Amino acid sequence: MSSGTVPKPIASTSSFIDDRLGAGNFLKRNLRKIFPDHWSFLLGEIALYSFIVLLLTGTFLTFFFRPSMGEVVYDGSYEPLKGVMMSEAYASTLHISFDVRGGLLMRQMHHWAALLFVAGMMVHMLRVFFTGAYRKPRELNWLIGVGLLTLALFEGLTGYSLPDDLLSGAGLRITEGVMISLPLVGTWITFFLFGGEYPGEDVVARFYSMHILLIPGILLALITAHLMLMWVQKHTQMPGKGRTNTNVVGAPLYPAFMAKSGAYFMFTFGAIALLSTFAQINPIWLFGPYSPADISAGSQPDFYMGF
Repeated sequence: MSSGTVPKPIASTSSFIDDRLGAGNFLKRNLRKIFPDHWSFLLGEIALYSFIVLLLTGTFLTFFFRPSMGEVVYDGSYEPLKGVMMSEAYASTLHISFDVRGGLLMRQMHHWAALLFVAGMMVHMLRVFFTGAYRKPRELNWLIGVGLLTLALFEGLTGYSLPDDLLSGAGLRITEGVMISLPLVGTWITFFLFGGEYPGEDVVARFYSMHILLIPGILLALITAHLMLMWVQKHTQMPGKGRTNTNVVGAPLYPAFMAKSGAYFMFTFGAIALLSTFAQINPIWLFGPYSPADISAGSQPDFYMGF
């Protein structure tokens, strides 16, 4: 392919890289990769962009959150809880919500993005299932997707348990009940996670390590593998004129798909920001700190834990 058959920016960039790395043809070929135009192929991108928002907001929250169950006396801005004994985890979450500039917005964006992340994966997988896009040779990518959804549920579980408020504590009590009911290994797994009898003093710190390091690392690796397989195997596409199993009809990666993708990311980011600004979610200050003797009325986990 000569430089005259591709846009000038691609030709000049590929020439620059080819002179230094010998990868000009690779770059030129891949920047012209064709992506299908059908709207349903953007459903998976909702999940991808929500995950990016999760990484950004989660990084912000780690600067202020304290993953400790050690007890302190609350002395922050929220008057109704002043003087109440609570864990450092709960006190730091209140601090993020009321005393850190933009903290409550970041907390709510993180929560809404988590819901959209799981919902995006669900609708994306429904599209793949009902269009038969999981069939040979793409069955491995389908299994990676199932693994991603499963890990996302565990990531959500560890995440909403971290604030150590009454709602998350009630959910953690249910989790402990489910684990201890497992045949043969239930008691061992429960004692290993909680560091002894429930609730112990270690579970928040252990969930925190899983939530910000272990599970996101595996998610990143699987998402990378998922995208690489999709890139190598080519997209599936809806039936239509000129479309076969060996070609893809649509727009090239550069500039058309890049522009569309960039706009779609900003749209997703904006939707999450607007939801977080105007729709309150998980107001932990109304629930109070967790106590094994108490339970909040009508407490329930986020929708995806129904799976």
